[in-house]
Amino acid sequence: MAAAIVDLDINEGDTFVMTLEFFEDADNTLPIDITLSTFKGSFKIGPKLIPMTISKLDINVIEAMVDYSLMGDLQSKGKYDIDQLTDGENFRLIQGNVRVSQEVTV
Repeated sequence: MAAAIVDLDINEGDTFVMTLEFFEDADNTLPIDITLSTFKGSFKIGPKLIPMTISKLDINVIEAMVDYSLMGDLQSKGKYDIDQLTDGENFRLIQGNVRVSQEVTV
């Protein structure tokens, strides 16, 4: 399965939050149980590697977050990804480019 490609525009200095829900069908009625999986993700913006904190909110929902304190002083663009680790295999779920809007007002 190929990863979803979603490009992001984020604000320098803001907290980043992304929620992903897992369903087996297009109508979002059959949730996929992800309780046995682990997840990892990060931003690579310029020389900075910024890890995401990923929490399970439900049997089929995760939330990826990066605290605002880690989002300061960033270059203007980079990349990100979120991977699922299950049954000893690593699956890339989502990836893309990141464009950072620089903070001007202090």
